[in-house]
Amino acid sequence: MNYGKFALLLSTAGLLAVATACSSAPNTVKTTTESTTRTAGGSVKTTSETKEVGTTLVGKSETTADTRYGTSRSKTETVIGTVTVYTAGKSIEVMTGEKKMHSFSLDDRDVTYSVDGFVAVGERVTVIDEKGDDKVHRITVKQGG
Repeated sequence: MNYGKFALLLSTAGLLAVATACSSAPNTVKTTTESTTRTAGGSVKTTSETKEVGTTLVGKSETTADTRYGTSRSKTETVIGTVTVYTAGKSIEVMTGEKKMHSFSLDDRDVTYSVDGFVAVGERVTVIDEKGDDKVHRITVKQGG
């Protein structure tokens, strides 16, 4: 019997078990992307990060456009989860994987919002929160996800 290979196999299995024990919750997928597009008029850089836990999602994206007219920036957050608190025209709170809460105020100054269909506590929704240099803050709530 070759004990050297057996010992190496045991030590590798031990490291694998430690790495697995330290990882994220089951059914968790994290993705990070970055892209830059260059044109004759300038460039657009987009950085995105998403975290899916089970059937929920939290995504953040930031875009910077450099053109001959100046620089503009926008940020978008997308949340897919279950409504835990909803007051029509005022606020909505959505719970995602790992029991994390995401609150959105619909009645803040400079907020423009739209809510599709019937939204109620316990329903699954997609919330898209967009902010840009134009100082308009858009929140869109869609049923499902």
